[in-house]
Amino acid sequence: MYAFTFRQIQVFLEICNVGNFSGAASRLDVSQPAISNVIRSLESQLGVELFERRRGASCVLTQEGMAFRDCSQQFVSHCDSISRSGSKRIQALRVFVGAHLLEDFLRPVLPEFYEDHPQLQMNFLPDKNRDRILQDIAEDKVDVAVITVPPDERAQGSTLIGTVAAGIYGTRGVREASAQELSSLPFILPAADDALTASILRQLALHEIHPARIAGHFPYQDLRVRLACHGKGVLFEVQSVIDKHDTRGVLRMVFPAAPWERRLYISPRIDRATAAVVSNFVTESLGTYAWAGRQ
Repeated sequence: MYAFTFRQIQVFLEICNVGNFSGAASRLDVSQPAISNVIRSLESQLGVELFERRRGASCVLTQEGMAFRDCSQQFVSHCDSISRSGSKRIQALRVFVGAHLLEDFLRPVLPEFYEDHPQLQMNFLPDKNRDRILQDIAEDKVDVAVITVPPDERAQGSTLIGTVAAGIYGTRGVREASAQELSSLPFILPAADDALTASILRQLALHEIHPARIAGHFPYQDLRVRLACHGKGVLFEVQSVIDKHDTRGVLRMVFPAAPWERRLYISPRIDRATAAVVSNFVTESLGTYAWAGRQ
């Protein structure tokens, strides 16, 4: 069963309209890599390529791409007709959930959600860093968001839906140590200009840990975990990310910090009934309480 989202179809048709990925990214106000990720995911679900890959040229649809474009345009047209016909209007929500939580927890149960609530449609936004999503919340560009933050960095208007263990992780050869000894270890961090990096360093400083050696800055969770598994350094992370990417159990927590919070933001513009439905769905799907205090 396919699990397309309206957002995927929107991105695909926007590329068809403007003729290239960069133009579509500009029109949709997202990064070009985010557009590319959406198309790769769509092609993976279909099992075909939608565009011919030709460096430096405008996008050219494959035969399969043209067929999917025609079907997508018909689908959007039918949706518009249904909406105008006076039938119950679908309420589309702009939703941000990180790629890990979306793919592993929410997407598998979306079919049941739509069966129970056909009047609601979740349009999942492309993955963004925490700086950008907090800005989008402030500018009312998102209706629902799930973020994982330290307990002292709560997004305004968000509610606590669970906690997840957090701390410093290293290979089995890294022993528990003092703050000074931990400070001397090489640390693997997110991108240097990312708010997550600032949060991690701030949390470490609360325990008088001040990394003196930076093994590198890497924006992707799975890459940071793999590097740590290969002994390239230690990293500060939440338990669910370690569980996701360290499937062989190479890493262990060598220094526990205060649990980080899973927080749910729902725009105050959303009516109470819809907000309750969304809150229950997100909380039950993520099962965040199952992670509370896990070491």
